Amino acid sequence: MTDKKDSRTTKTSSKRPAKKEPSSTPKAAKKTVSKTTANKKTEAKKNASENVKKRSIGRKLWSIFWKLTLAGIVAMSLYLIYLDAKVTRQFEGNKWQLPAQVYARAMTFYPGQFLSSDEVIWELKRLSYSSVNKISRTGQYIKGPDSIKIYRREFDFYDGFEQASEIELRFAGQKLATIKDKFGRRVNSARLEPVQIARIGNDSKQDREFVPLDKFPPMLKDTLLVVEDQNFYKHHGVSVWSIMRALYSNIKAGRTVQGGSTLTQQLAKNIYLTRERTLVRKFNEALIALILDYRYSKDQILEAYLNEVYLGQSYNQGVHGMGLASDFYFSKPVDELEFDQIALLVAMVKGPSYYNPRRYSERTMERRDLVLRLMVENQLIDTREYRAALKRPITVSPMKDSITKSYPGYLELVDRELKKLLPDQEVLDAGVRVFTYFDLQKQAAMEEAIANSLPYLEKRSTTEQLEAAMISVNVEKGGVSALVAGRDPRFLGFNRVLDTKRNIGSLVKPAVYLTALGSPNYNLATLLDDSPLQVTNEQGKVWQPENFDRQFRGMLPLYKAFSQSINIPAVNLGLDVGVDNVADTLNKLGVKEQIDHYPSLLLGALEMSSFEVAQLYTTLAADGEYRALTSISAMTDSVGSVLYSHKVKSQPRFAKDAMYMTKYAMKRVTKDGTAKRLNAHFPSIQLAGKTGTSNDLRDSWFAGFDQNTVTVAWLGRDDNKSTGLTGSVGALEAYIRYLKPLNPQAIADTRPASIRWAFINELTGKQAPPGCGKVIQLPLRVSEFEPRPSCQR
Repeated sequence: MTDKKDSRTTKTSSKRPAKKEPSSTPKAAKKTVSKTTANKKTEAKKNASENVKKRSIGRKLWSIFWKLTLAGIVAMSLYLIYLDAKVTRQFEGNKWQLPAQVYARAMTFYPGQFLSSDEVIWELKRLSYSSVNKISRTGQYIKGPDSIKIYRREFDFYDGFEQASEIELRFAGQKLATIKDKFGRRVNSARLEPVQIARIGNDSKQDREFVPLDKFPPMLKDTLLVVEDQNFYKHHGVSVWSIMRALYSNIKAGRTVQGGSTLTQQLAKNIYLTRERTLVRKFNEALIALILDYRYSKDQILEAYLNEVYLGQSYNQGVHGMGLASDFYFSKPVDELEFDQIALLVAMVKGPSYYNPRRYSERTMERRDLVLRLMVENQLIDTREYRAALKRPITVSPMKDSITKSYPGYLELVDRELKKLLPDQEVLDAGVRVFTYFDLQKQAAMEEAIANSLPYLEKRSTTEQLEAAMISVNVEKGGVSALVAGRDPRFLGFNRVLDTKRNIGSLVKPAVYLTALGSPNYNLATLLDDSPLQVTNEQGKVWQPENFDRQFRGMLPLYKAFSQSINIPAVNLGLDVGVDNVADTLNKLGVKEQIDHYPSLLLGALEMSSFEVAQLYTTLAADGEYRALTSISAMTDSVGSVLYSHKVKSQPRFAKDAMYMTKYAMKRVTKDGTAKRLNAHFPSIQLAGKTGTSNDLRDSWFAGFDQNTVTVAWLGRDDNKSTGLTGSVGALEAYIRYLKPLNPQAIADTRPASIRWAFINELTGKQAPPGCGKVIQLPLRVSEFEPRPSCQR
């Protein structure tokens, strides 16, 4: 029983939990499910939120990306527009600040010209013409016994273009007899290209001579492309293949051994960018190269490169362009270069300092020979020409003087005139060509005269520290042909010709005598008084002039008082005609400053510069016709358009008969007067002039002229102390030495119809027949002429 009861009890107890379990299990599951669902919902919400956030971030990132991309495109577009504007503005405008090129006068030839063959040869050498046995090209000449054959180069002059031509000059003594062309036909005139005497630089410190592309020899262009950029006419400014090839070579060598830049990239770097080596600069270089190639033709780019490439240094100026480099290294135009010279210039493109032929001839020759090999390999030259070029040594011209040291005195005058004629600096920086009246032969003679005469005079007169000023003027044009501004002709400093003003002494006397001879009361035979003289001014001060030798001669004819430069007769004459009238004559001759009307003016108490004296004496030499002095004959821009042309304006200011008699008296000065030493040195050449000496021998002057040229020489000391030199000893010495190497032409005056020659008795100053006492033949006015004078002793 117990067992059953227990069994039931057991069953019962065992069943209850079983009943409870089914009911309790779903509730727990329910709770778990609900929790899981909640978690899933939470996770779903979280995921959804994260997805939203991700999508939001993605959208924001995408928005930022396309905005940045758009901004980058806009920025790059704006930058390209900026670069394009910069490139086109400079490339189509003035790419460079070109120096003003200054030229000497062009030597002109015409039959009957007073010109020697030696003068022509001298000029040809300065133009770097070659003496040959057989003419084959421009820039060559053949010298014969009495002829010169010249193959003249082509050149641009201000009045037009001159073609290359062959001419033959034939001489008869000191004159040019005939000019013939290559067919033997006579021509009326011919001329040589002018010598370039200076290049007035600018702030860019760059010097170049622009040469159009068609003026460069094809061999030079082809050689440059073979060496520097063989695919120039195929790529679009940047060559990816060249960059990859250069990169491979540099990586293989472990250093930079090859560049990948095209000529267009090099041009972009040289004109628009700095030389810094950065990725930014290379990036800009590539962009500019692409713009250049898109905007301009290959020929335009090549022309710019040939004129831009840096090829050395001339003192503080960089030498840019093949045109200037040809002159700088070989003293010849680029179209006359030999094959080896072309190879040398192209070789230097890689590194003009490293391959400087004046300093490193050995390494430069190796580089040149490499270029020659490339030329023959690319069939630019044949084997024979290659071997001949290899044998030639590297020969370059000596380094020329710096621009600032080449004729600084004359260039100072040019510069002052340029500032008046072309005040716009931009115009000056655009390659202006300045044609002057500068004469190289006269300048060389003048410099040599000063260099030799000053030491000679210092020893002879026991003086020292002499300085000098000298100027020559072309009478016909009023053009300044030579100028030395001091003892050292290469010194760039104080210009004594233009800025030193000193008492002119007896140089004033032609004005005194011209004033008198312009009056019917005086002629060359008029007797003047040479006796002690006192002059009292309005304030009661007494002036007592004296003769240089302190002697008195009594009465003597006017022409003799003039030629002997005797003071007291000149003072008496000046007082008679009026000091104010003498001052007026000086103004008409060219003195622009106000002149004090003191009696001392009659003996030269007037301060003038050598330039001003030259103006005065040019009017005298030109028979009384005033022509303003200038150094510039014409100016053109870089393409040959005339900006200025000097028009000679002659203003007759004096009567012809007065001028004829005055010039006659000045001729007597050089024949038997104070400058008679000239007659000893040039007995067959009629010259004219006047000596001048200031008080205490402080200033020594001479002003003289032949048929074509007026020259003024001054010697003195900067401290204004005595030199111990009169005009006839000091300045005249310099003038004689100046004329010696030149070919002066005798003065050939045309006698006016109002003048007749007559015999004059020097004691009476009246006409007399020959043999009636001391008689001399002088020019007189027709109104004073007596057909049959009687002998009055």
